[in-house]
Amino acid sequence: MLNKPDDTATAPDAPALAAARILGGLIAACQKSGEHVSHAAVDLRAVEDIQRKLESDPNDAAARQWIRRLTQTWSYRARDNSRSIRRILDLPESRR
Repeated sequence: MLNKPDDTATAPDAPALAAARILGGLIAACQKSGEHVSHAAVDLRAVEDIQRKLESDPNDAAARQWIRRLTQTWSYRARDNSRSIRRILDLPESRR
């Protein structure tokens, strides 16, 4: 009996999941610095939901869109157009 590779084993390496983790770090940093604390708490829970969705289906289009919208929102809130923001926006599209 041949062992079929498990698709969930590659989920942690999925670009969209990596983008969600980077976004979570960016939001957590804003929360720790005292900026947008109430928004950060809500959006960190959203990032956790996104990560769960992407762990079960790395190609979930709705989760990818959710990452994109949250990233754009936090780019505006944090007034950040750094490389990390651009990377978050590029990662989910890198391996479709």
